[in-house]
Amino acid sequence: MTVLILGAGRMAYGLVFDFLKNDSISKIIIIDQSQEALKEISGFFKSGKIEIKQLKADDLYGLKPLFKEAKGVISAVPYDYNVDLTELAISEGCHFVDLGGNNAVVEKQFRLAEKAKAAAVGIIPDCGLAPGMTSVIAAHAMDQLARIDDVKIRVGGLPLSPQTPLNYKLVFSVHGLINEYIEPAIILEDGHIKTVESMTGLETLEFPSPFGTLEAFYTSGGTSTLPLTFENKVINLDYKTIRYPGHAHLMKAMIDIGFTDKKAEFDYNGNKYNTRDVFEAMLNSTLQYESEDVVLIRVTATGQKEGKEKTITLQAIEYADKKNNLTAMMRTTAFPAAIILQMLMENKIKDRGVLRQEQAVPGFDFIVELEKRRIFFNEV
Repeated sequence: MTVLILGAGRMAYGLVFDFLKNDSISKIIIIDQSQEALKEISGFFKSGKIEIKQLKADDLYGLKPLFKEAKGVISAVPYDYNVDLTELAISEGCHFVDLGGNNAVVEKQFRLAEKAKAAAVGIIPDCGLAPGMTSVIAAHAMDQLARIDDVKIRVGGLPLSPQTPLNYKLVFSVHGLINEYIEPAIILEDGHIKTVESMTGLETLEFPSPFGTLEAFYTSGGTSTLPLTFENKVINLDYKTIRYPGHAHLMKAMIDIGFTDKKAEFDYNGNKYNTRDVFEAMLNSTLQYESEDVVLIRVTATGQKEGKEKTITLQAIEYADKKNNLTAMMRTTAFPAAIILQMLMENKIKDRGVLRQEQAVPGFDFIVELEKRRIFFNEV
């Protein structure tokens, strides 16, 4: 089998690492617009299975023969490209998953469901960490209850040695981070879909030492299709991002000032600059420092089982793989997507069309695959 990876950034390293362990995969093609990034990832793995090609993600003509050759394609490029890439996967007859993160993009992908089903391909958006792994874990927890009242998903990628003032380190794209903070979040409240403002709903929660008291707040994209799937079946369902205390207050202030406004410009020495572009560049510079990362995940489902009130809480605390130079965020984002794509290619997911992962991905088998990759959820 041939697999195609779009993008040679951080997450591609986790994807390649995982695919190299599958003897059924004979070729891994990686495309990126940067020849330097391609040479770096190729040199990192030094495998004869890897083939690199310098292409942009919007070069659909150049990508077409690669999609035709591949049995499965995974998008690790910004979600802006995913609708066109989904259409290309359908036309060339290959399975497709992406790391997603944008509700409007995913909605457009689902409009292609009938075309994908007719082409006998599986398309699964939003397959990273959150959205992604947490949707499957949440569905698995809900399966253990006869009645489901509340579902809470809490996730954060954090530095182990935080630096002030934001106490945060970039562990994925700054562009994606800002979008999570400024775009609306979708939740279930009283059984109905509701849109809420991101960076609101601030709460505190406790994790084991050395983390202690942390904060969490609404961010966009984390629930993916869960509200649609469980509307009128679950009373309340929401997703919040975990950060060290104080982060939300500072970040929200900068957003309110207008630092993330895509349309805003300012003049400096006769030159015009886009405000958001400058802010992203500043964050890229400031939030890159030496510190190992950790990913904290807690999924709680409350309801009733066998006539009694029951709460199921599944928790994972995941660290970097120092031996293989994979960060915690690489592991928890890339591995779930790699698992799902391989399930499609190996026909372990038999449904075809544009699929909701909480319905299509078998929860128990998914957890087994995570454990093979040393990602463990414990009931607490």
